[in-house]
Amino acid sequence: MSIVKRIFDLQQIDATLLSTHQQLEEIRKQIEHNDVFEQARQAFESTRQMLAGLEKQYKDLDGEAEELRKSIKGIDDKLYGGKVKNPKELVGYEQENESLKARLSKKDDVLLELMDKIEAGKSRIAALRQEFKTAEAEFNRLKDELSDRRDKEKQDLAGQERKRQEMNASLEKPVLSNYQGIRARKGQAVVKVEQGRCLGCRVTLSVSELQRVRGAGLVTCSNCGRILYLS
Repeated sequence: MSIVKRIFDLQQIDATLLSTHQQLEEIRKQIEHNDVFEQARQAFESTRQMLAGLEKQYKDLDGEAEELRKSIKGIDDKLYGGKVKNPKELVGYEQENESLKARLSKKDDVLLELMDKIEAGKSRIAALRQEFKTAEAEFNRLKDELSDRRDKEKQDLAGQERKRQEMNASLEKPVLSNYQGIRARKGQAVVKVEQGRCLGCRVTLSVSELQRVRGAGLVTCSNCGRILYLS
């Protein structure tokens, strides 16, 4: 096997390794985050918090309404219990009673509105809870599937790494260093020659370059500097 062929094969292994690392990174992201699950979770959580807020608001308001009812009952006892005889005092109690009843009426209206919202919120959260459970189950299934795929990719990666080490060991250090330097600068270090052209820069090679490429040595393109490979 020619030295150029070995470098070309090494480049293919490096490309496969890069692709495998990218796939593993993508798998990691998919295991850690799932848009459907996250949206379902956020929708359920925000609705749960909203419902809890409505229920607290209802409880607080109902407590205020109960205090008003007690105050109204106390005044009714005074008005109709026969204990208060002074007409002026009776008028004052009647006016206070009307004011308290008006306030209670407004609170009762708000309580009814809150009750409707709470009932609607309970129906909504029941549906969202089911959506969240479904999304969670699907996400867990997907994570198991991705974990199996990740394990397989890691096994493949280990095999590729061993093969790469063997390829590196078969190349002389100056050759390997040259390949790595070109790859770092150009991204692709070895390019094929087809129809007399360098496929790295698409420039037609000179006759002398083609003759050297057909030999056993390592030849770089005079235009782009990449290693030329004639299969």
